[in-house]
Amino acid sequence: MKPRILVLCDFYLPGFKGGGGMWTVVNLVNRFCDKYDFFVVARNYDGRDDMKPYSEVKTGEWNDVGNAKVFYLSDSMMRESVLTEIVTEVSPKIVFLNAFFATPSILFSFARWKGKNAEVPVILAPCGNLSEEAINLKPFKKRAFIVLSRFIGFHKDIIWKASSDLEKKEILNAVGSQADVRIAPDLPPQEILPEFSFEQKPAKSQGEARLACVSRVVKKKNLDFLLTALSTITDRNITLDIVGLQEEQWYWEKCRSIISTLPPNIKVNAVGGVRYDEALKYMVNSHFFVLPTLNENFGYVFIEAMAAGCPLMISDRTMWNGLREKGIGWNLPLDSAERWVDVIRKCCDMGRDEYAVMSQNARKYAVEWLSDPSVEAATAKILEEVIGS
Repeated sequence: MKPRILVLCDFYLPGFKGGGGMWTVVNLVNRFCDKYDFFVVARNYDGRDDMKPYSEVKTGEWNDVGNAKVFYLSDSMMRESVLTEIVTEVSPKIVFLNAFFATPSILFSFARWKGKNAEVPVILAPCGNLSEEAINLKPFKKRAFIVLSRFIGFHKDIIWKASSDLEKKEILNAVGSQADVRIAPDLPPQEILPEFSFEQKPAKSQGEARLACVSRVVKKKNLDFLLTALSTITDRNITLDIVGLQEEQWYWEKCRSIISTLPPNIKVNAVGGVRYDEALKYMVNSHFFVLPTLNENFGYVFIEAMAAGCPLMISDRTMWNGLREKGIGWNLPLDSAERWVDVIRKCCDMGRDEYAVMSQNARKYAVEWLSDPSVEAATAKILEEVIGS
């Protein structure tokens, strides 16, 4: 009998609106299902803006979903007592909490703090929740919870999983230097677009470019910065596909107001949220991927974009550094819109041959990164150490 791992998260398949945090769990399950039996507890709907219960799964009981058994909870069932009962029923070797501020993580941690299921080892992956940029989106509520949880020992004796050295620093700053933090990159799929070839990319002519911004439309992703930069370019033909859920309506209205002022040579397609395979198609059909994010914990979409042959044009606030030196994109500062404008112009001015080299470099980098055994080995080591402790 394989050891059992119980994952508590906000959202899971068959949804697609849960962002990178959800895919962290999906890829964890798919990569390690031969060694562990996975049980997942998640909400019975696809996101804050789509709370209609799934029709294809049953709420309040176990469902076979891919390589995991999944228990879907309605909002009324999302209670400490219900989670405690599930943990007791599953009797896992590890409880894996996905996201620091996720309701299931908080409820389980509260029950554990009171002594329920306290003997079960716990791994908590904050999923970028503890970055300054993420905390500052709702600073009073989040900082109050962090201070209180630290004061009362809310997360005592858990193991923290950071996706990078940067996230490790964020965890230590938030919860204290005594925290047991292990580093393992968030797990991507084992392959992305295996049948891809450069011939699938759109033709590239000098003076034009197709850009893809595939991300949730929220303040943290900084779309308005990109749109403002584009508004100053009047002598290049640019198409921008904005692919992602418009989660913060007030912010989307701000972006729409900028879009309405763009010159006629800038075409913007607001696509909205789409499923994973559709998002990949938009990137295949674009020349470059662009995202001036304020902060990114890992950034699944960056490796996906490169796998789709899109060089990256992203901020310097992610773990994906050294892009220009590798010939696969640019890391640009957010204190200089002029730098972004210059690079966008450079992208437009590329001919087919120059672009082909960069696109193929990006694809090659993604394929090699996905096949790097150390990516999976880091997570495997944490799981083995925790179960064996």
